[in-house]
Amino acid sequence: MAARPRAAGARDERGQHFLRREALCSSLVARSCIGAADTVVEIGPGLGALTRPLARRARRVVAVEVDAALCARLRNAFAGDPRVELVHADFLDWALPSQPFKVFANIPFAHTAAIVRRLLGAELPPADVYLVVEHAAARRFAGAPFGPETLRSLLLKPWWHAELVCEIAAREFAPPAPGACALLWLSRRPRPLVERAAAALYADFVASGFGRRGERVEDCLGGLLTREQLRRCARSLHFERGAPPSALTFDQWLGLFRCFAAHAAPSARERARGALQRLPR
Repeated sequence: MAARPRAAGARDERGQHFLRREALCSSLVARSCIGAADTVVEIGPGLGALTRPLARRARRVVAVEVDAALCARLRNAFAGDPRVELVHADFLDWALPSQPFKVFANIPFAHTAAIVRRLLGAELPPADVYLVVEHAAARRFAGAPFGPETLRSLLLKPWWHAELVCEIAAREFAPPAPGACALLWLSRRPRPLVERAAAALYADFVASGFGRRGERVEDCLGGLLTREQLRRCARSLHFERGAPPSALTFDQWLGLFRCFAAHAAPSARERARGALQRLPR
């Protein structure tokens, strides 16, 4: 039976859109790497459409719901299922598990950036994150090959694999979503591509490339890399110096950063310092 939205307040200030069909929810969960040994955190379970297939697949589901009425309804629905734990809390204020866990959720679209930031910046981040989000947001986080690289995609990719698993039509939600949505998968890399000690320098370098005036890579990175360094990078990494920053792939940005970290003058490092914090939020 398809889940039915609340008669009133189905879409609130959090931008919540409920998945309608249990068959679709089961299909989405089946596309994940969640298995019988996993603890899964579900953010905003709503009416429990995803909670049911998650409980059938995982060892334990911790469903965090901010709406008191929905939480009470879910407690009744899953009262006989020891695999499901209902928590009445705002996820952004809730203490994340201290043991390994994964995340699968259809989140309120209005809080996509805040939720992703909370998960990826946790002291113990989840091993895998599956989020139903608006398609445009999924592309911004995933970058190439699903769309052009963005500042967001470049900032997460040294530590996370990002992928659009599938698209979801707006009509699959109640109320209908504003447009097409997607299942976004973020998987923590077992071996980071940038050491944590260099994380701030990497973020500032990339932010300098995207945040400075100029439509060409050679303009954006002027003052960070010398003309000769940039020429050599363009040749070895196979990009045009006149291309816009978004045309470069993550691998090319990673190569540029490694050149910068190894050869940049102290003045260039100082010029990049704090670039991410200076960007408008």
